[in-house]
Amino acid sequence: MVLLALCELGKNAPKRRSWGAAMAGTPRPATETATMRGISSGQADGSEDMKRPIAVLITSVFIAGAIVPAHATGNRQNDRFANTEPVETITRSRSDAAEAAAQVPGAAMVLLEALRWRGRTAKQLGLPTQLWCADFMNFVFKKAGAKGTSSRAARSFLQYGKKLDGPRVGAIAIMWRKGPNNGHVGVVRGTDGQGNPIVVSGNHGPTVTQSVYPKHKVLAYVMPPDYVLEDMAAAARAAAMARQ
Repeated sequence: MVLLALCELGKNAPKRRSWGAAMAGTPRPATETATMRGISSGQADGSEDMKRPIAVLITSVFIAGAIVPAHATGNRQNDRFANTEPVETITRSRSDAAEAAAQVPGAAMVLLEALRWRGRTAKQLGLPTQLWCADFMNFVFKKAGAKGTSSRAARSFLQYGKKLDGPRVGAIAIMWRKGPNNGHVGVVRGTDGQGNPIVVSGNHGPTVTQSVYPKHKVLAYVMPPDYVLEDMAAAARAAAMARQ
C-alpha cells in the first residue's frame, strides 16, 4: 500500500523543465545568472520540504500496521477468558442441599454417626455402663433417624438386614464371645492388611473406640435393611433443610 501511494504521488507530481534546458544557447546577463542561482537554491529547499511529509507518512503507516496486529492479539487473549461460567451449577436451594445430603449411602451414614461419638463413655451418652455395645448400636441408629433392634443383645443384629459375604464399610459386624448368647457388635470402618475388620464400637474399654478384631471371630457382616436406610436418608434430608 505504501509503494502504491508513492507511485501515485510521483505520477501526479507536476513536471518541471530545468532552467538550463529552457535557456540553452541564450546568453544571460550577470543579474539573471544570480537570480537563477537563487531559484535553483529554492527548488532544492522545496525538494527537502516535500521529503519530510513523505517520511512522516511512511512512518505513520508502519506504526499503524504494528499497532493493529498487537491489538488483535490482545483481543484473542481476552477471548480466552470471556466465558467464566462454571461447568457445573452450584447447589443453592434448600431442596438441592437436602437432596445432596440424602444421597450419602445409608451404610456410610451409620459409620459417620458412630464416629461422631468416638471417645465418649456410656455415661456421657446416657447408656448403661455394663455390656453396652448393642446399646451403642441402637443409639447410633436412633441418632441417624432410624430404628435398631431395641435389644441389648449383640447377637440380635444377626437378623437385622441382609448378611454379606465379607466386610463392607458401614456394615454391622457381629463378633463371637464365650457363651451361647454373648457377642460384640460394631460398625465396620475398613480392614487391615490381613483382612481383619476395623470396627467402631462401644464397650471396647470405657469409651467408644476403633479397634481391629480377628476375622475368625466374626459371626456375620450385616447390611441394615432398606427401610432403615430410607429412614436415615429422609432424616438427613430434613436435617439439611433445617440448617439452610
